[in-house]
Amino acid sequence: MKNHYITLGIERNAQQPQIKEAYHKLALKWHPDKNTNCRAQAITQFQEINEAYNTLSQSESKKKYDHKLEKHDHSQKLKYFLEKIEEMNEEFTYLSKDDQDTLNKFINRINNQSKRIRKH
Repeated sequence: MKNHYITLGIERNAQQPQIKEAYHKLALKWHPDKNTNCRAQAITQFQEINEAYNTLSQSESKKKYDHKLEKHDHSQKLKYFLEKIEEMNEEFTYLSKDDQDTLNKFINRINNQSKRIRKH
């Protein structure tokens, strides 16, 4: 998922004046007419900047985007957590069969919760 805040170089708690200022600064910098030597890259950057600004400059679309971004971040953190648990599980070869089963059940429960969160 694209992070429009990173695209504009602003914090997540940025207010409308900061969003607008960042947009204008980057739009001038990456306008394709000003970047004839690297026009293809400038067009791509300019489009991403416009997309970010169009999303973040309108309060309703910003609110929806923030919610999606929060869910995405949470999902990424869960995914990382699960990967670490699985790595640990592989390292715990000295666990009894019952302990390994318990750990695997725990991992499966977290996986299922993660899937439910992603659906919402």
